[in-house]
Amino acid sequence: MSPSDADQVRLKADTASVVSQLEQFVDRTDLSPEDVRAIVSAVTRLYANACTRAGVELPPVTSSVSTTDAITLSCALLRSQDLTPFEMAMWFGRGARQE
Repeated sequence: MSPSDADQVRLKADTASVVSQLEQFVDRTDLSPEDVRAIVSAVTRLYANACTRAGVELPPVTSSVSTTDAITLSCALLRSQDLTPFEMAMWFGRGARQE
């Protein structure tokens, strides 16, 4: 196994560990709004950077995320940036949906 292969294995293990830890937070009721905001902010930057590097819009969530949960976050993100649905529609055409 080359150093690059070993790094990839470590990265996959690290990623799985982080995802597992975040999944444990889903049903907790003791996280502060600041804690949730910090997590969502970091994940938002992670996603945006990954799309930029890939040069395409990446599928952002797995099928385990409900439509209601996705729309709840989408609306909150729009409001947090003082955007309207009209402004979002202008941006919507920028990213091609990748299947």
